[in-house]
Amino acid sequence: MNCAPTDLDAALGERFACFKLLGKGGDGAVFAAWDRVRKADIALKVMRDLGEAGLPERFEREYQILAATRDDHLVAVHDHGQIIVLGESGPTRHFWYTMERCDSSLRTSFQPMTLAGRLAVVLQLLDGLALLHAKMIAHRDIKPDNLFLVTTRQGPRIKIGDFGIATVARLAPNAAFGHLSGSPPYLAPERWSEDEDADWRPSDQYAAGVTLYEILSRGSLPLDFSGGYRRGHQRSGIRPLQIPELGGRRLISVDRVVARMLGKKPDARFASVADCKRELTAALANEGASA
Repeated sequence: MNCAPTDLDAALGERFACFKLLGKGGDGAVFAAWDRVRKADIALKVMRDLGEAGLPERFEREYQILAATRDDHLVAVHDHGQIIVLGESGPTRHFWYTMERCDSSLRTSFQPMTLAGRLAVVLQLLDGLALLHAKMIAHRDIKPDNLFLVTTRQGPRIKIGDFGIATVARLAPNAAFGHLSGSPPYLAPERWSEDEDADWRPSDQYAAGVTLYEILSRGSLPLDFSGGYRRGHQRSGIRPLQIPELGGRRLISVDRVVARMLGKKPDARFASVADCKRELTAALANEGASA
């Protein structure tokens, strides 16, 4: 993605100002900007159109999922459209939408958080994911990078974002154009077969299990990936959760919940993320580690 703030100013300057790059990857980027109409700081997601089959529909679906599924634990979107950007490589069509500005991604934020703060955000993650699943939406890329924090009067609030590969739960194969969907450290065992097209929601639960383990342990992963991610997900045993603040004390009840979330087969996991949250809350209370 080589779209510069000056290019955006030329294409969108009547509506937005003060563009600042927040992050980029592939042919997409997210900028901070000032919305002259809303009179507010916003985040602007921009995706360059290089002719990839299905990109316009995928970008529109991402926006519509967020626009139609509003919740305190999902990133809120505002407006969307298309522009022609006159960059270094000539005029190129770009798709864009605006969303609320979050403080940071969980990837860069969870390490210094207190245990109470980390417990709160993992439970909020499960709340947001349960809502999506109840609406038959699978995120397909749950990980700390796609979870965002905002500051509220009640404390930090988690927001699930980046719905670029989200889909109706039963309508997506594992691979598109020869590439597996999702991120390898969080990709459930069943998702390493390209032709698998079953319900993605159990795979979301699995990814949430890896994520909550990573957050609560302050950076450790639950599986041994020394032999590669596929082998780790499909064959590795699960390490006992170690929460630094608890001095290495074994949390047997919590380990049982994590082990079920990380079941090698989808039907070994909880029937729903709502069930998972209920069991995790009870296990944390039983171990004296409630948020």
